[in-house]
Amino acid sequence: MAENEGSLFWADQIADEILKRKKFHYTGDKIPKFDKFTVKTSASISGVLHIGRLSDTIRGESVVRSLLDKGVKAEFIWVAEDMDPLRKVPKGVPANYKDYLGMPVTDIPDPSGTHKTYAEYHTSKYFEVLDKFVGVKMKKYSTREEYKKGAFAPYIKKILQNIDTVKQIQNKYRTEPLPEKWSPWKPVCDSCGKIITTNVSGFEGGKAQYKCEDYKFETTTANGCGHEGENDPLKGNGKLVWKGEWAAEWALWGVCSEGAGKEYQVPNSAWWVNGEIVERVLKFPMPAPIFYEHIMIDNEKMSASKGNVVYPADWLEVATPELMKFFYNKKLMKTRSFSWGDLPNMYDDYDRHEAVHFGALMEENKSDELHMKRLYAMSQIEKPEKMPLQVPFDFAVSIAQVAGDDPVNKGVEILRRTGHVGDKVTEKEKEEVKHRLLLAKNWAEMHAPERYRFKLREKPGFKVPSEMKEIIGHISGKLKEKEMKEQEIVDLFFNTCKEKGVKPKEFFKTMYRILIDKDYGPRLAPFVMSIGQEKVAKLLDAS
Repeated sequence: MAENEGSLFWADQIADEILKRKKFHYTGDKIPKFDKFTVKTSASISGVLHIGRLSDTIRGESVVRSLLDKGVKAEFIWVAEDMDPLRKVPKGVPANYKDYLGMPVTDIPDPSGTHKTYAEYHTSKYFEVLDKFVGVKMKKYSTREEYKKGAFAPYIKKILQNIDTVKQIQNKYRTEPLPEKWSPWKPVCDSCGKIITTNVSGFEGGKAQYKCEDYKFETTTANGCGHEGENDPLKGNGKLVWKGEWAAEWALWGVCSEGAGKEYQVPNSAWWVNGEIVERVLKFPMPAPIFYEHIMIDNEKMSASKGNVVYPADWLEVATPELMKFFYNKKLMKTRSFSWGDLPNMYDDYDRHEAVHFGALMEENKSDELHMKRLYAMSQIEKPEKMPLQVPFDFAVSIAQVAGDDPVNKGVEILRRTGHVGDKVTEKEKEEVKHRLLLAKNWAEMHAPERYRFKLREKPGFKVPSEMKEIIGHISGKLKEKEMKEQEIVDLFFNTCKEKGVKPKEFFKTMYRILIDKDYGPRLAPFVMSIGQEKVAKLLDAS
């Protein structure tokens, strides 16, 4: 990778920032020498693990890969924030799960009965596909397990010993100061097992004194049991509050960078509060942030209650992991709204970057060209040896519908006829083509807008208007004469319209009516080639 090439890409710029930084952000202390650089990604298990959660992981992996490209040791870790409490009963979960509101998700039974806990069910389902989206192997951690085994204990101790400093840091950004008896530690109630409901009144002999009381979420209430007890923070049955816990995680795992939504950019956000805590209290340098915009679905926030959630497994039915990585890596700080109907355009954009990467296309602006090459390279799971055979996705969608019950094998035959696939192709190339055809078929059946859907007529069903009969007959005759290439068919259509004095729009509308009983359809010339000139001519003659 050329030096100037890397500096154009956002992940390379963050990697440069990490490697060139000399001092702490808040204290001016000297950055220690690291033998290894750790990038962290995480997900709260209290909510749905949809494709939006992948954005953090994919972007974090890009920074890891950039660090590796720069010749340093780097690792990637994924952390389940599974001490978070259940905040509301998701759709499809029994209503009596309201009794578990406020309890850590690791301590709640799995409603499906297939796993030990609610958290284990969600993480296991997520892990089935998560690794398919990243090329760098991740170490996976559970905050609940780390608390239990005492990994956080040294950092909990430092934070408790420096409560006044932690409060001072937080109060700088608050309109009202924290209460005098504010606690950075949240115990798990010994009686009901809830964590959100425990209110700490103070510390005696190093132990937190608490009472379990009702806690109101935005839309629900977690009921406290009224138990009064004490809890030893160093034994790990509880958690640090987020403005403190995040800092402890960074220090524990030696994190040099982590992703966060753009809402964390503001000065009073948990990012900067934890950044100051980790530097001033835990004596570890604040990580370099990867701030990014969140994904929207059809310009709306993903929500299980709205039914617009897209799971990683859903994505893999119609698109590749590389396309998802490309989507997230392309624009870091711009709102991304995804719609299933956009998939053909996304594939076209990806294919163009692929062609530029392999030198099949050239860009006038060399900076743009370098950036496109780097973006494509960063979006790969495995580095391709040579440029794959490209089949435009919208054309693959057409082929999948023309080929009927055998879209893959018949589809490859059609692609040979249209010239997209030659006789001399490797088995790997055949598999790549077949995979795109299969994804296109699934998309056509599950998500394609109406303009992409059609059914090829098997017998005539449209009566050609009298003023169009001559031109249709002429086209049929020409299609019977010889096998033509795409441009020849395009020229035939437009030259005939010009010679016969027919508006191309009316001609195309008539052709689509004959072939698929619609006023519109796929690009006509390649569509005719995919159907076969002989079959098209028969339908034209009989109409």
